[in-house]
Amino acid sequence: SCSHHHRCSRLVPPFTMTRPDRQAHHRPDLEVHCTAGAPVAISPLNLTTHSRSHIVDNTPELGSRALFPSLAPRIYANHASVGPLPTPAVAAMTDVMTRQATHGVAAMAGFHEDLEHTRALAGELMGVDSSHVALMPSTSMAISSVAASIPWQPGDRVVLFSGEFPANTTPWQRAADQYGLDLIWLSADAFRTEEGLAQLSQVLSAGRVRMVAVSAVQFSTGLRMPVEAMGALAHQHGAEIFVDAIQALGSTPFDATDLDYIASGGQKWLMGPPGTAMLYVRDWDRLRPTLAGWLSHVDALSFLWGDPDQLDYDRAIQSGPALFEGGTLNFAGLAGLTAALEINRTIGVPSIFAHANAWIDQLEQSLVPLGFESLRATDPSLRSCILAAKPPEGIHAGELAGALAEHGISVSTPDAVVRFSPSWPNSAEEPSAIVETLTPIVGRML
Repeated sequence: SCSHHHRCSRLVPPFTMTRPDRQAHHRPDLEVHCTAGAPVAISPLNLTTHSRSHIVDNTPELGSRALFPSLAPRIYANHASVGPLPTPAVAAMTDVMTRQATHGVAAMAGFHEDLEHTRALAGELMGVDSSHVALMPSTSMAISSVAASIPWQPGDRVVLFSGEFPANTTPWQRAADQYGLDLIWLSADAFRTEEGLAQLSQVLSAGRVRMVAVSAVQFSTGLRMPVEAMGALAHQHGAEIFVDAIQALGSTPFDATDLDYIASGGQKWLMGPPGTAMLYVRDWDRLRPTLAGWLSHVDALSFLWGDPDQLDYDRAIQSGPALFEGGTLNFAGLAGLTAALEINRTIGVPSIFAHANAWIDQLEQSLVPLGFESLRATDPSLRSCILAAKPPEGIHAGELAGALAEHGISVSTPDAVVRFSPSWPNSAEEPSAIVETLTPIVGRML
């Protein structure tokens, strides 16, 4: 029977579905070998139908929901929670599943080829070398994988921030328990002024800080953290910085020059499917192979091509993305992510950021007279595409969001605030419609 496990070019360069020593005699685009050695004929077209082709006739436009024809809420201002899937992403995922349904194992070569394009798009969006990007199942798994793979020493210090989403605190807390690390907590809100950087500098100067772990954008306030300055400070004191970028990537610009690790899921601002994420590691050689899988080995596929005595359990573990891509990946989900990344690249993060903040400008000035307290930073350089506001005294944020949902307006309520998170599909007419709906609701609740 055929093996269902195959690997991309970083394991068998160049990628073929035949043994490397048979490349001169076989067309890898026309033939796939089972473990029994019998070739299976396939069509080259089916191995080169990449998911990126799905957006050719689906050009996205700022302020248009044309790529979201089935989106039910009349106003969707909830991209910081989960973004809706655009039709090209749905089509790309369907294509992958259809290819597997049609060709089974023979489809796998094309899936792996597609992933190199996914990796390139992710690297371009982050502004990093794509060969240092691993494709992961979630932001949490990306952070946990790094936290478990650093060669810690007892007494190493990790700087965390109160107000963070737990995805970027829990893994470091677990590492602290396991390896005897010291956790230093600072207030994320202190970074609204220069006081935050001053506090960080003081902690770093005290010595033994190994890692600064911070979100690029705070999930409950929308505060854009000065990760560039934080990374430079960390390096001055021999520390590294890990940035959870899920509330920024695809919507709020940041510079990765001084960042050592960047993790982000694809299901929020990028509007890709759940179960997809990206992890950038500046120096993979710094990590131990704590969480390696079978595909992390050098020549991991060699025992599948019919030769005897190739099942070697002591093959070396690779450094690089293969370290964490140690098993079969979510090809359908990553195809959807690829299509979403293409859309994001077409519009461009600067345009998305400007569009969303113009939308927020309108809404913010109307919320304050209704008794809301805006948590948006006064310094424009510390703003994101999130508008978080405390509701008027006596009004429960969850009840208010529920009332808005009944009128077809989707928002969220993290940490007792009402969070509006628009992106490129939101129209300029929506803020006034929200206020028109919200005004009588607030009046009834007071």
